[in-house]
Amino acid sequence: MIRLFQFEVSPYCDKIRRILHWKRQPYQIEEIPLSRASRDVRKLNPSGKLPCLEHDGHRIGDSTDIAYYLEEKFPEPPLLPKDPQLRGLCHMLEDWADESLYFYEMRLRFTLPHNARRFIPELTKHDPRWMRALAPLVLPSMLRGVLSRQGVGRKPLECVLRDVERHVEAIGNWLQDGEWLVGEALSLADLGVFAQLACIRGAEEGARLIERSPPVTEWMERVDRATAKATPAAPLA
Repeated sequence: MIRLFQFEVSPYCDKIRRILHWKRQPYQIEEIPLSRASRDVRKLNPSGKLPCLEHDGHRIGDSTDIAYYLEEKFPEPPLLPKDPQLRGLCHMLEDWADESLYFYEMRLRFTLPHNARRFIPELTKHDPRWMRALAPLVLPSMLRGVLSRQGVGRKPLECVLRDVERHVEAIGNWLQDGEWLVGEALSLADLGVFAQLACIRGAEEGARLIERSPPVTEWMERVDRATAKATPAAPLA
């Protein structure tokens, strides 16, 4: 049995759940409460990040590494194009989503007060009462520090939204009349970009920008339908 250790609201964890659905692999979820993250996550993964996947005695602790592991173990249906050029493009788009789009969803969901009031309770719903009370007071400030060091946090909000608008427009222009980001079939590129955009869309400002692009909204609907939950994913007791 595959075990997935996760933060439910993480786009990286969503990406892995959707890969498992796409490959029709049953799995169990273990949600790691935020209050236990500093202790438990490093025991699972020395890099201190989630998701972490356990299978056949192996633990894999990076969403891209997990994706390639699952592709090797469960090659059908495939997530990576066979053509080397398309495979390279798939890698670049997934990496762009992981390393760029992620910081925009973090800024919008967790540092803007009206969005943080929605998403911090989602992040801490598995935590004890003291953490649910503390997180809204400290988490936005901590994440603003992360974002400031990365760069997105130093931009005024209007610049951040302009960046997001450009990203959405670029994806729409790239899709044109195509159904998928790379080649003729759904790929890891679709799931990587979708997971981040779905989180951006969770913020009011992000939703408005994405809704202006019919090619992007239609593509997101296709990805969602194709990777909807198809096998039981029960939490561990």
